[in-house]
Amino acid sequence: MKPTKLALLVLMFAFFGAVVAQPASQAQPSAKPKNSPTETAPMLLPGTAQIEAALKRTFGYDPSLSWQILDVHPSIAPGVAEVVVSFNKQPPYRLWITPDGQNAAVVADIFPFGSDPFAPAREKLQSAKGPSRGAQNPAIYIVDFSDLECPHCKAAQPIVEKLVTDFPQVRLIFQQFPLPASLHPWAMKAALYADCAGRMDPAAFWKYVDAIFENQGGIALATADDKLKELAIAAGLDGQKIAACAATPETGERVKKSLELGESLGINETPTVFINGRRVKGIPNIPYDQLKMMVQFEIDHAGK
Repeated sequence: MKPTKLALLVLMFAFFGAVVAQPASQAQPSAKPKNSPTETAPMLLPGTAQIEAALKRTFGYDPSLSWQILDVHPSIAPGVAEVVVSFNKQPPYRLWITPDGQNAAVVADIFPFGSDPFAPAREKLQSAKGPSRGAQNPAIYIVDFSDLECPHCKAAQPIVEKLVTDFPQVRLIFQQFPLPASLHPWAMKAALYADCAGRMDPAAFWKYVDAIFENQGGIALATADDKLKELAIAAGLDGQKIAACAATPETGERVKKSLELGESLGINETPTVFINGRRVKGIPNIPYDQLKMMVQFEIDHAGK
């Protein structure tokens, strides 16, 4: 039987007893914290080999459990490393490792705090350049970081679109955020095709995205090009031109920049939606009336 999410959480609170910071000669370079506006003093990060060894020592008894280390970087807490790891190709967990490398905690969520807590995110989101719809002079923006192979994104899409319909004061921006190929094999390819669709025909883009979500179960990596071209044609686009555009370095760079924007905001799961800079995760699991209250609240506090 595969371990439940609760079981994993319980086990991981006792995790990383075997992980230690590497000596300076072996330490991984410490990148600038992805969620921190300022760079702190350099710190040593645990290496993937040490993390892998600790995972094997903790979970190696269960052959049904597999994992992939997606990233290791400084967290927003000084001296604390953050490890992003996916178990059984499921949405990733974030583990925070103490400076001594002897303890780790599963971080469910971190939220900004203060009189204008979402200002840093709003500032970064000014560079969101994905396809958009809604008010021409919006009170606030809703920015949706989505993965076209992600079933949770499929569930979230009609909810987000309904919010835009119910609140004509807002504008929706769709940002490509395909998860690693080890989790979603054809997500990057779909992101490239969709980026081209958005530039070639902004109106058809939304129909194309809906078609990809609707046909997720019928798309595989081996046949993704043919299927994505077929869906493009059905959406009123030129399938050959879309495919040619998707293969260009320019398109790859655009999707890369969208990924980098999401990473700078600390995104490691999809869908992640920002309402006036406020991060909202798990939209399909939030009652719609609560989402409406949140949107109205942010409209009332536009720019704050």
